[in-house]
Amino acid sequence: MSFLEVQDIHVHFPGKKNFLTGKAAPPVCAVNGVSLAVEQGEILGLVGESGCGKSTLSRTIMQLQRPTAGAVILQGENLTVLPNKTIRKRRLDFQMIFQDPYASLNPRYTIYSTLAEAIRQRRPLGTAQLRDAVTTLMEKVGLDPRYMQKYPHEFSGGQRQRIAIARALAPEPKLIIADEPVSALDVSIQSQILNLLTNLARDLNLTMIFISHDLSVVRYISDNIAVMRQGTIVEYGPADTIFTSPTHPYTQNLLTAIPHLPRG
Repeated sequence: MSFLEVQDIHVHFPGKKNFLTGKAAPPVCAVNGVSLAVEQGEILGLVGESGCGKSTLSRTIMQLQRPTAGAVILQGENLTVLPNKTIRKRRLDFQMIFQDPYASLNPRYTIYSTLAEAIRQRRPLGTAQLRDAVTTLMEKVGLDPRYMQKYPHEFSGGQRQRIAIARALAPEPKLIIADEPVSALDVSIQSQILNLLTNLARDLNLTMIFISHDLSVVRYISDNIAVMRQGTIVEYGPADTIFTSPTHPYTQNLLTAIPHLPRG
């Protein structure tokens, strides 16, 4: 059995009701029969255009959104049948990095408070030990521990994303879901964050699902790539194979959309 198995996941949302007729529109099928298997230590790239269901699938794996049908099995345990109280405890093992770090960080918390709260969920440490743990965590993601008493608005976008990564790592998870973690950053900063995530995954033996609409970014970090379109996986395989020998027309179109510098 794989470390993470997504088995025939369906996520349907009820259609909006027409104000005049009172009739509801047909349900919206955001995810329609997705199955994936991710091995421990693997980085899976999930790519597709906006609105294809990538974020809905990631929220379903996190159990922030319950599926209409199907199962999410992590290390042999079916998360979809667990009660919410158990899921909250289990979620220490799977954390998420969001697209906008400013929106995902509490503006009233210092960086120390943000990271200390997350660390305490796994390890009830004393004051001195907790400060040491925050220091180690900040250094691990390339942040100066001298700034742990500052607030999120006092950092740049790239630094805030490093803080968000540190918070995701704080409870010592086994699975990280990174939902478009570099799309809101300058191109010059994107490579730094990608290198950081790659190194952390290797050093900590993390399993990661990296979500993006940019195939070139996904290729840089991923072992395998799943291409998603209209709620389904249309192509899956090793990253190099997807780039050199794509079989689905949609994947081919995504590849042709990648900008290339002219030669000469």
